[in-house]
Amino acid sequence: MTDRQWTGVVLAGGKSTRMGQDKALMELDGERMLDRAVRSLRPHAREILVIGDPAKYASEHATTVPDDAPGKGPLGGIVTALKHARYVRLIVLACDLPLISDRLIHVLKREMEKDFDAVVPRHSGHIEPLVATYHRRAIETFDRCLLKEELRMSTALGLVRTAYMDVEPGTNGWPKDLFKNMNSPADL
Repeated sequence: MTDRQWTGVVLAGGKSTRMGQDKALMELDGERMLDRAVRSLRPHAREILVIGDPAKYASEHATTVPDDAPGKGPLGGIVTALKHARYVRLIVLACDLPLISDRLIHVLKREMEKDFDAVVPRHSGHIEPLVATYHRRAIETFDRCLLKEELRMSTALGLVRTAYMDVEPGTNGWPKDLFKNMNSPADL
């Protein structure tokens, strides 16, 4: 897919409580997880935003934007990205999901062409809203969720036109560790 009229978004904030240190700045195979996420999105988007503290998460290949709603979790970061993005379609990737494949990003972008507000992978009954595509149309609904302190991504996604894409790791050519989340030092 050659369409790059997208904004790639790396969610770098978060407390990293279980990790004991900032996950975005930790290295995996000699590369900071933040930089790895930016590199993963670069071929798929014309603009790359990192949502988080610019003093901590400055990136040579991205614009770092402070979270407009600190402490509001991923939903707050996504709303910040929707407000600041140059393009109406966003590919969102949390920095602690370093094993996401190009193939998944291509499939998410293709599904988004069907006029959804969000396309979210689903596997084994779990959704993965932190590696998903979003359209700016969702901003008003997501913003209302923030105002009501309803911060669960599943609730916000239920209020917009969301397509859930079944992706079962370890089957149909998908890597077994596709959605492996780096939450603790043992995960590295």
